[in-house]
Amino acid sequence: MGNLEWIFTGFTVFIGMAGAACTVILPIIILAGIGFFLYRRNQQSSAYRQAAQSWPSAKGIVLMSSVQSRHSGKSHSTYPVVVYQYEVGGKSYQSQMIKAGEQFMNVRVIGQAQATVARYPIGANVTVYYNPANPTESALEI
Repeated sequence: MGNLEWIFTGFTVFIGMAGAACTVILPIIILAGIGFFLYRRNQQSSAYRQAAQSWPSAKGIVLMSSVQSRHSGKSHSTYPVVVYQYEVGGKSYQSQMIKAGEQFMNVRVIGQAQATVARYPIGANVTVYYNPANPTESALEI
């Protein structure tokens, strides 16, 4: 075999090994990235809920309470929508955040939407926890 044939043979073997490595390494990198993303979102949610523990409360009233549906291909999910109004410092606010930190990480359980809506019927008086530095941030549960 000449030098040129050895080079082509070595290159072919290298390409074969690189392809095999990519089929193993690439999925690991992707899964690690997804895991890191979920970990960070959970950390943000936990930190937000921890900060919300010291929020003051105000009286509020539920304006709307319903179960909404979302269809995506063959997937179907339901989620609660609760709109409430509250007043801080003479100014009126509206929000629909149910649980503090849910904007970062929200895991829904089947039947949970109906149970949440049942806890917050239209016209119900509720306790609203709000961020004193930014009263537009609020939640019904902390």
